[in-house]
Amino acid sequence: MHNNNGQGRPASPPRVLEALQWASSFFQKKGLETKAAKYLMQDLLQLESVAYHLHLREYLSDGQWEQYEAWVERHGEGEPVQYITGGAYFYGRRFSVNRSVLIPRQETEEMVELVIAKAKKRFQRPAIADIGTGSGAIAITLALEYPDSTVSALDVSFEALAIAKRNGEALGASSVAFMEGDLLAPLREEERQIDVIVANPPYIATREWRGLASLVRDHEPRKALDGGGDGLFFYRKLAEDIPYVLAADGLAFFEIGEMQGPAVALLMEQQLPGVDVDIVQDINGKDRFVVIER
Repeated sequence: MHNNNGQGRPASPPRVLEALQWASSFFQKKGLETKAAKYLMQDLLQLESVAYHLHLREYLSDGQWEQYEAWVERHGEGEPVQYITGGAYFYGRRFSVNRSVLIPRQETEEMVELVIAKAKKRFQRPAIADIGTGSGAIAITLALEYPDSTVSALDVSFEALAIAKRNGEALGASSVAFMEGDLLAPLREEERQIDVIVANPPYIATREWRGLASLVRDHEPRKALDGGGDGLFFYRKLAEDIPYVLAADGLAFFEIGEMQGPAVALLMEQQLPGVDVDIVQDINGKDRFVVIER
């Protein structure tokens, strides 16, 4: 056990509340968000909301305190909390994540809502494909929230697919079909027609990737972030194959960087003459999604 070494660190297993106060001030000194203290603690105790609040006056066991200290120090050195706990929340569900996959973001939850709202108006039982699935967050959420659909999840990374499959099993989305391959290529090769294509490809320009916060740049997989010189590399590749894969009355949804709307819209219009292309803003009023209606 550590002695109190001048950093206000409790000497023996403290109450939950004391441990949180120590971790919060530790993070604050490091310029990190203090809410990470709570996030790590909730994961450690595997408790949420009410149960968690009732637990604040309880003492941690020796093992829990040791684990919590180690986690706090790792985050203090810049490791994202989701990789430390091995879990990230998306649409109210816990997804396993590790360094082979991007940590799912809140904006992407908005894309899932958009997909469901628009697709339900148009299709009864759509075939949906999530391109570059990573942890499987989009594909699995769609399969669970929209049970009449048939969902395929594609990724070029074998390691990412292994995690996505594990998430599918753990969350009860056994119907999702996982495919290894580069973007739309496997679907085009099989001459598959897809009603709803969804993708959150890497869209950060290489130069900007170098300037990202180290929390992201040094830990999350570069191949899930770096979109080439101008950030549009993957949209160009998607645009090449989309005329062959998107059904005649299909919908496509792409998450984009906030400055990329016009460029991505133009790429898609060139490949799919006559389609409706919309740029949709996220909750913060930034351009975030391009929606195509064929």
